[in-house]
Amino acid sequence: MKRQAVVPLLAAVCAFWSAGWSTGALNAAGRCTDIPLRFTLYNDTSLLLPSGQYLASAIRPDGGGEYTNGGTTSAEIKVCAGTNDAVLNVSTSKRKFILAFTPPIAGSDVEGLPAWVPGQIAVNGWINVRNLIYRKGDNTPFTTHVGSTFNSETYRLGFMQDPVDAPDSHTDPARLVEDNFPHPSSAATVYPAYPPVCTTGSRPTWLVKGLNPNSDGVMQVGTLYKVPLHGAHQHQGQYSMPFEMRIEALACFTYP
Repeated sequence: MKRQAVVPLLAAVCAFWSAGWSTGALNAAGRCTDIPLRFTLYNDTSLLLPSGQYLASAIRPDGGGEYTNGGTTSAEIKVCAGTNDAVLNVSTSKRKFILAFTPPIAGSDVEGLPAWVPGQIAVNGWINVRNLIYRKGDNTPFTTHVGSTFNSETYRLGFMQDPVDAPDSHTDPARLVEDNFPHPSSAATVYPAYPPVCTTGSRPTWLVKGLNPNSDGVMQVGTLYKVPLHGAHQHQGQYSMPFEMRIEALACFTYP
């Protein structure tokens, strides 16, 4: 989807806590259920270049429209696991997402490169935005980690700047060391947009922007690792990979 065709969603609105917000994490039987989502991946970011074009996104949709929870596509906030991560999972779906890799940052090809670098690759896997509901109704932007794992011979891509604002209960601290070697990586910034009252037509949304230079000044650095079934992780380079995505709750909920 073209980023510039989307109506801006970042108007400051105040969060409203009332009995009108249902507990989306509990089903009728009182069991925990995760919060269903819709993910929109953009072909372009909102960063306008001197050429008059928008900076292309390195995490793109497959042309099949938005990714909505249901069937073989899972898109949920993982409240039941306690991480509060927003996870888009198309591991077993006909849907894919596209990753666009530039040549690696100089000096970052520690243990070789995949055959498809540089270039684009359509993948099955998942995208994880850590601790999406960190602000709990406050519209203040915050930084967080974003990760992706993809394809059967598994690769792991991480935007794991350390530290970030949102506590990350999912990521092993050792991984933070890996993802910031040999160059620092970048965080993503989450811009919440909460409606005054959650209704069917107006639910919480989050714009997730990967437009952050790392501490060396390189735009949105992600680190790629190959994760074989046996043996140690293999460092497969670091890349400048800007991106933007929009996440929308499909049910009203109370914050844990």
